[in-house]
Amino acid sequence: MDKKDNFISVIIPAYNEEDNLPIVIASLRAQQQKNFEIIVVDNNSKDNTYSIAKKLSDRVYKCKEQGLSPARNYGAKQAKGNVLAFIDADCIASPKWIESINDGFKDKSISAMSGLVLHKFKNPLKNVYINSIFYYQFVYSKVAGKFHHFILTSPNIAIKKDIFNKIKGFKKIICEDIYLSKELSKISGIKIKIDSRMKVYCSTRRLDKEGFFKTLNYWAFAHLKKVDASNYALNYKSKD
Repeated sequence: MDKKDNFISVIIPAYNEEDNLPIVIASLRAQQQKNFEIIVVDNNSKDNTYSIAKKLSDRVYKCKEQGLSPARNYGAKQAKGNVLAFIDADCIASPKWIESINDGFKDKSISAMSGLVLHKFKNPLKNVYINSIFYYQFVYSKVAGKFHHFILTSPNIAIKKDIFNKIKGFKKIICEDIYLSKELSKISGIKIKIDSRMKVYCSTRRLDKEGFFKTLNYWAFAHLKKVDASNYALNYKSKD
């Protein structure tokens, strides 16, 4: 490992993810750069998530407080890395995910990173149409960042551990990534990098179950009302 490389702790919150967990971990093990550890936080799973995580990850913990944010925050407390990278259990990291994070943080002025979050639908037209919206979000994030208005997406965030601790991690509300981004925007002089190489492919299960626009409306309403996110992940099965 190059002396300029950071050590990255990849944190995966997991609730009943026995089917998806081997896939996301395989995508991480296939990364060319190896300067990272994999931490899985089992969030009260009722299936074999914990035993699978114990075999495949570097470390696994149990978080009794339900919710993605508490699980992520718990993993962050256990992390050995100076950089925390968050990916969800139903996502797949692109081949250069770790490399893009490592390269980004070689610039010591960078405090956090995010990138593209895409989906793979069975319907090709739906795949193009919906992902075009996420591409638009990515471009908007790059432009907004130049004006110190940050937009990071929670299944694909990397952040320096000291900065994460300074803003006290994720809040236990839906659209937790928006609030994290707002807290970062309050810090004077902070720099965020939005990198197209930092790419993850997420499961379509939520969008398939609820519909894309219904899901967007729900997120918007939940964001305005600051809805507690404890049981949000409990509404979805682990299988796509």
